Amino acid sequence: MNTGFSLMQSGLKLAISRSYSKLPSELVVFMDDQMVVCWHPEQPFPYECSKPLPAKKPEVDTVLKVGEKDVKEMFTKPKKEMLPIELAKITYTCKHRWYPRARDKKRVITPPDRPYL
Repeated sequence: MNTGFSLMQSGLKLAISRSYSKLPSELVVFMDDQMVVCWHPEQPFPYECSKPLPAKKPEVDTVLKVGEKDVKEMFTKPKKEMLPIELAKITYTCKHRWYPRARDKKRVITPPDRPYL
């Protein structure tokens, strides 16, 4: 029984003294079986891994100022759904005027049976 007790005590000592962190042993203190006190100092960040802050472009407040959004709108192709709406705004009409009529699509042009008519 003495040997079992001594083995158990040595196992407890190993478990208590074992550090599961990569910090030096003086930074990790095992108070008892239920409490561990650790001190984690702030790690210095290497300068080589940092990036400079992006420089802000000064905004010019002029009457002739053209933004990137306006330029992008001018040179992008509009969607088919937006075309009648834009045409209606330009011509001050309703959007339905710019949709094609279904009866024109269904119309079949048949040649006359008598060419002299």
